[in-house]
Parts: sequence; structure tokens; C-alpha cells
Amino acid sequence: MPVSPRPARKTTTAPATSGTVRTKTIRGQAKNLSEEPSRIPTIGYVILGRLAQAEETGYDLSLFMGPPRNYIWEASHSQIYPLLATLTDQGLVQFRDVPQVGKPNKKIYSITATGMTALQDWVRNAPTPMTRRLEFNAKVNSLWLLPPSEALTVLDEQIAMTEAEIEMINGHMNDAEQRSGQAFPPPPASKYSGIYANIRYALDSRRYMIEWYQSIQKDFRAAAAIRKRARK
Repeated sequence: MPVSPRPARKTTTAPATSGTVRTKTIRGQAKNLSEEPSRIPTIGYVILGRLAQAEETGYDLSLFMGPPRNYIWEASHSQIYPLLATLTDQGLVQFRDVPQVGKPNKKIYSITATGMTALQDWVRNAPTPMTRRLEFNAKVNSLWLLPPSEALTVLDEQIAMTEAEIEMINGHMNDAEQRSGQAFPPPPASKYSGIYANIRYALDSRRYMIEWYQSIQKDFRAAAAIRKRARK
């Protein structure tokens, strides 16, 4: 009995946008992944937010999202570059090649209209719970295991480190103000307003942490004084 030929697999090409939109075959039918914004991880929206402010290379993005300037979201090269490729596949990001002498072409990434819409929709999706992974707070939870003198030293070192961070962040604030070409604080409609707000948060939170460390020190000093009087 003759076998009927299998029907050709149908592939649909996504409509063109301002950038290169690739297609991905899923279960026999190509699909534009930008139709599934829920698949974008949070780090993807962080990248879109940065590209909404200015076009960037992957290297520039890695500087923005790496220490010591990672005020919003920390990420490494190995995370950023594959995600840029994914966002390009989804039609949310596009890039242009810039020739370089003696080097591979440099890719300059920018956000597309589709990416801007996805970013705006994500921003509207509130409220957002805070995630917490605070290593030193975990140490504070077990600080009672140390003699008061050692606990005070640990807190002194943490305060010194935090003060150095504040000085560094103030320098970043000055750099951002110079790049913006406007006096800080910028107006809310400025694309630099979010940068300013996050740097200010980094400063204010560290200032509060120093006050918190000092309050814990006060408690340990009081305990040490009581212990000293009891020995007399």
C-alpha cells in the first residue's frame, strides 16, 4: 500500500520590525518570541531599561551591571551576552555593527519599539516584593556568639567598608551628573531620574546601615560594661 507523503512543515516568519527579528520553530511552526513577554527574566528588563536610556555595547552593559556600579542588578559577561542574543531573537533589541581596525566588528545594541512596549508593560506590573540575601545581616544574627570586643571589631570593619562605599558612590553620582549635562536632581520625566533615584537609594541605605551598625555597637558596649562591673 503506497504511503502518503508527509505534509511539509509550515514555517511562519514574524513581521519585520526596526531590528533583526529571528524566528524559532516550535512544534512545526515558527513563532515570534516577542509574543511571550512573560518569558523575559528580570535581568532582561534591566537591560531593556538601560537601553531605553541610551544604546550600549555588551561591554558597556557589563560595566553598568558589574561591581562597583551595580546599584540595580548584578550580572556577569556570561549572563549578559546570551541574554542580548535572546532579546534580539525576541525582537526587543536590535544591533548595528561598527567596524574596528584589527578587531571584530563592535555590536551597538538599542531597544526596539516592541522592546519599549514590553518594558512599559513590565513597569506597570506592580507591586514588586523585595528580595533579600544579606550576608552581613546573617552574621549579625549570630554575632552574640562572639565576645563583645570581637563583635565590636567586626562592626568597626563593616562601618569602615560602608563609609568607603559611600565615598565611591558619591563619585559615581558626580560622574552621572556630568554625563547628563543637567543639575541633579533631574526632573521626573528625565531619563536620568531613575539613575539618580537608584544612586540616592544606594547612598541613603548605606547611611542607614551605618546607623544600624552603631546601634548594635552601643548594645555590645553596654553589655561589656555590665560584664566588667560584675567582675569587680
